[in-house]
Amino acid sequence: MTREQYSQKVKDIMIHKNPYGRYHQQNFDTYSAYGEMTPINSDIIIDMPSSEIILSEQVYEMLLAVQDVTNETNQEFPFFLYGKETSNNQIEFTEFVSSSNNRQSVEASFNQDMIENLQNRINGNLNNGLVVCHGHSHPPIGNFHQNFSLGDFTSYIQMNQDNPVFKNKQVELTSCLVTSTGDINFVFYDNLNDNFYRFTNVFVKDKDNNMTPVNCYGLNKSIQNNGPRL
Repeated sequence: MTREQYSQKVKDIMIHKNPYGRYHQQNFDTYSAYGEMTPINSDIIIDMPSSEIILSEQVYEMLLAVQDVTNETNQEFPFFLYGKETSNNQIEFTEFVSSSNNRQSVEASFNQDMIENLQNRINGNLNNGLVVCHGHSHPPIGNFHQNFSLGDFTSYIQMNQDNPVFKNKQVELTSCLVTSTGDINFVFYDNLNDNFYRFTNVFVKDKDNNMTPVNCYGLNKSIQNNGPRL
């Protein structure tokens, strides 16, 4: 499939397989001139039922650092998270990978060392529960930077479908957006149901295994954004 076809597939899913499809249709029509920058309304993405994302303290601190760098530079920042599905629909991310060489572009770009790191990790972890998160940030530019864009969802579904390892679920793939206000928003494309789902239960786990809710989709405010930074 071409990039344009993947983009149309995202639109078809959001319009025809979402209970708020007519609102997504209105959104795509209203902002059609934005192209791939058309926002996806995060409030009306389907919730993933009975699910949790758990972040290690180190991963959470790095994601807060991503927010800081994004706001300071007004540039998108790409990263990968690695983790495991510890039980049904529960994912624990314990590793963060990025590159300082990614800060020359306004849009997130995964450079060669990150791609090689991803390939090496996949090659050594087929069919053993590895979960990869393809993530980036949005700087506070424009009126819709708190939302995923059509281009974000297009890239995510394309990565899932073009790589047989992800398509065949030998390794699971999720996506993440770090917003300028500190929300950490995870989304999942289920290629069996052919639909997108958001995770609304995200936690950080400390060394004593205490779990604290993390800001996501504007729903949880237990951790304040003036917390620890790297």
